Order: sequence, then C-alpha cells, then structure tokens
Amino acid sequence: MEGNSPKGYPVPQSAYPQIVDSPIYDGNHEQNGHDGEENGRNPQGPSPSPDEPKGMWLGREIRKEFWDRLPYYWSDFKDGRSRKVYAAIPYMFFASLAPALTFAAWLEEETENHYGVTEVLLSTTLCGSFFALFGGQPLIIVGVTGPVSIFSITAYEISKSLDVKFLPWMAWISFWSMLMHLALAVTNSCSLIRLVTRFSCESFGFLIAIIYIKNAVVDLVKFFDEDPLDAALLQLVICFGSFWLCLQLSKFKELSFFSPLARDVISDYAIPIGMIVFSAVPFIPKFDDSKISMLDVPDEFQTSSGRGWFVDWMDISIVGIISAIVPAFVLTVLFFFDHNVSSLLSQQNNMGLKKPSCYNYDFMIVGLSILMCGILGIPPTNGLIPQAPLHVRSLAEIDIKEGKKGGKVEVWTKVHEQRVSGLGQSVAIGLMLIPFLLKNVLGNIPNSVLDGLFLFLGFASFPGNQFYDRLLLAFQGSDRETPNEYITGPHPVNHKRIRDFTLIQLAIWCIIFGVTLYPKTAITFPIFIAVLVPLRINILPKYFTKDELDALDSVAEPEELAESELTGKGNSDGNGNGRL
Repeated sequence: MEGNSPKGYPVPQSAYPQIVDSPIYDGNHEQNGHDGEENGRNPQGPSPSPDEPKGMWLGREIRKEFWDRLPYYWSDFKDGRSRKVYAAIPYMFFASLAPALTFAAWLEEETENHYGVTEVLLSTTLCGSFFALFGGQPLIIVGVTGPVSIFSITAYEISKSLDVKFLPWMAWISFWSMLMHLALAVTNSCSLIRLVTRFSCESFGFLIAIIYIKNAVVDLVKFFDEDPLDAALLQLVICFGSFWLCLQLSKFKELSFFSPLARDVISDYAIPIGMIVFSAVPFIPKFDDSKISMLDVPDEFQTSSGRGWFVDWMDISIVGIISAIVPAFVLTVLFFFDHNVSSLLSQQNNMGLKKPSCYNYDFMIVGLSILMCGILGIPPTNGLIPQAPLHVRSLAEIDIKEGKKGGKVEVWTKVHEQRVSGLGQSVAIGLMLIPFLLKNVLGNIPNSVLDGLFLFLGFASFPGNQFYDRLLLAFQGSDRETPNEYITGPHPVNHKRIRDFTLIQLAIWCIIFGVTLYPKTAITFPIFIAVLVPLRINILPKYFTKDELDALDSVAEPEELAESELTGKGNSDGNGNGRL
C-alpha cells in the first residue's frame, strides 16, 4: 500500500489516502464504459436517498444495501469458479497469516496469555468466514489489526488497574460496542467517513508505523537483557536478516531478472519467503547450542491460557460492566474509522465493480462479529488494510493503456466479484489450528523473525505517506524532493507554508504518540485521531488558503492515481500517496 511497495505487502496504513478515489466521493463517475447505477452499484456511496419518506430514514441504508445485494448472493458463489479466484486464496492466505502471527505474539506477551496465537487465528477464521458468507461486500478481508492489538493491550492494562477480570470486561466491551455499531449503522452514519482526509489518515498511518518499529526495538533490547550473549546476537541477526530479505524481495519486480510473472510472484510472496528462510536459521547445526525463543503455541487446539472457550459474562462487578462503556466507545470510533476506510479502498470507482456496494450493512455485520468475539474471548476484527484492497486487485483483470498525459495507465476491465476466495483464505488460516501444524509449523517460527516483520511493516509504511515526505523535505536537496502535488502541481506551495503545515501536524502527532506511551491513556488514541477530522475541516482553513490546503491535502482523480503509478513516480498517486 505504500509508494514503492509491492502488492504483496501486508503493510497497514498509507493506503488510507486513496479513500478520495472511492464511490462515496465521486457521484456519477463512469468507469470502463459502465455507469455505476446501471450495474446495481450506488456510485454516491452511503448517502441519503431523496426519494424516501422522511419518516423512513432509520435503517434506510441498511435496507437498501441488503435488498440491492440480495439478488447477487448465489452468483457470488457461481462466479467463484475462476483461475483468478483459486489463485487469490493462497495469495491472501500468506498476506493475512504473517501479520496475524506477528500481532498474536505481541498480544500473547502483553496480555499474559489471555490472547495468543490460537485466539488470533480463530478470530480471523470465524469472523472472516462470517463476513465472507453474510457481508454485503465479500471482497473485504477482515482480521486482527495493529490498532486492535494496541487497543486490546491497553484494555488489559486498564483492567488490571481497575481490578476486574480482563476477558469478562472485554466481553462487556464487545457487547456495548456491538450496540454502538448497530446504532451507527441504523442511523446511516457511515456517510460521515467522506469527511476523512489524508491529514487524519497519514497521521494515523505514521503513528502505527512508529509503534511497530518501537516494539521491535524493545524486543531486541530485551533479548540482550534476558538471554545469553550468543542467543541475543543470533536473534539480532535473524531479526535484521528477515527484515532485509523481505525488503529486498519486495522490490524484486523492479529488477530485470527472470520473467515478469516470476518477478511478481517473488515480490508478492516476499514476507513468507523471508519468514521461511530465517525460521530455518536456528536449525543449522552450528547454532544448536543457541537457545532462542520461538512463537509460543499450545500442543493442541486450546486457548493460550488453558481456560475454557466461553467467557463467563457474570464474573465481573456491576461497576465493571458499566465502566466497559467507555472503552467500547473508543473501540467503536476505531472501527468506524478503520473498517470504513478499508471498505472504501475495496470499492473504488477505478476498480469498475459491478455489484452493489455496502457500507452501513457491513458495519452492522462487523458489530455482530464483535459480539461473537466477546463471547469466545478472542480479539475483535475489522477490515484489513492493505489486505482488503489487495484482495480486490488479485481478482482483477487489468489492461495497461496509454494515458492522456502520456505514459501508462491501468484500466481495470473486470473484477471477479464473489465470496469463494474470502471464505477460502479464512478456512485455510483455520487449518493452521490443526495441532500438528500448530506445533510443528507455527511453533518453529522464532520470535525474532516476527520482530523483523514488525520492522518491515513499519519502514515499508513510510514511502507514499506525504506526512513522512514533508518531514524529510527540510533535509533534501531540491533535486531529491518527492514529486508530490504540493511541489509539482498547478498551485505549488511555498516551502515555508509546507513547513508550517507539517509542524502543526507533527506537534499534534507527538501529542497522540505521547498518549499511547502511557497505559492509562493509550486506549484513547482513536478519539484523538478522530478529532483530527473536525480540526482539519474547521481550524486549518483559518490559517491556510484553499489552494494551499487543496495541494497539501487534495483530492486526486482516479485516472491521475492510476497514471502516476506507472509513469516514473514510483507506485504512488499524483499526490504521492501509496498505491497497491
């Protein structure tokens, strides 16, 4: 999802800026010769219908989306009989599994085995299958994300300070959050996501990237504090080796070796190749005596702590039940932002989707899946970035044509819209919970490999993030500046104004990052991210002109995004945003 990133990256954040290229923004945009409404799609996204009686506004969009999508349900399975669909299943399996294991290892350590590998994989399997079967837009891939991991870890720390049991408290958090999800969906509130701009998205993406890198560094320091020197040095080599190999292989498609197909395959599967190669290092005879920590998994299909699978909802005080409302609100804010952006990225106009889009209905489905997670004591899931838009791309038939401004343009002629690949990859992840695979495959992955993946996720999130580009601008020569809209566009912005805008964003970002460093406040970080939206809309226009804001936080047209991806500006759109 980043500017020089391969389409196989499970890199989470800087795909966010492309939301401006979605149906919610572009009213009657005609794509590939097909008008959106003629194909059953709502080109306006989740927006009010002027023809419906005012008294029927409650649940209007859910009803509309449900009935629009229902006639296509069986075709979603029949249309799954395609080579593209079958190839997408293993591709998305690896793209989803690697980061899931990384977050699982992090959660297991920080929540003291309340959440671990089995909980994360089971959540990914159950929620992914549930969404693939009953979601309105089955192309969206759901799973446990980095922000959800941060939320869960912080909720665990707060539960200890409140002296309430974590899993019953999370169950009630899930219950209250489910009600809030339903309330937002029924009141057609998902249209508010149209207000989100890159200012919020890139601040969020940069925050998550820095947290990933910080976590990897903390683990490396811990190796030297707790392990013998030879084991610590070996883990250091494995961490940086897996990071370096993933990074190099992800750029393999830029080289001239082998056929284009081979280069694409190597780039797309950079992470599993890097994980496999460096997971084998500890088994080299030379390193037999260096005992390093491996991914902690149970010997059989059971919870990480050995508890039963169903949470006792009554094992908590009434104060604990009521206090769960506050973190439930925070979780709802996080999912409203994170899932809806994922949904928008998976239904962009340039993708040429033919079947109806869904927003409010899908947000209701996410709310129901949160309740299921609370019942079982597993982490909640929402739409994954970049896995969701990656999934759509893997199912697309794409032609390369000459652009109006010269260079090459991607034209999406068809996307195989169906439920089979999303369901298939969810079931495939569930198969990893078979005890033999759990113990002999996942149990032999060094934790240092996962730390290398954390570094990769963090550093690979920077290219294409304009906030990052503007931070570097002060240290770059004019011949090395990233050709972003605010420099090369029709209304270039003065460097001093760019610096002022960036310093404001950096100051706000530092406050939010500081909030995440303290256990008692970290859980509120999604609210601070959400506050960036009204700040951008109401405050920044008082200090910057419209032309400056249009350039620094502008909306790009789909053709410009596609054209710039293939015309010497790296895999970024005309504004420097990452393209998948």
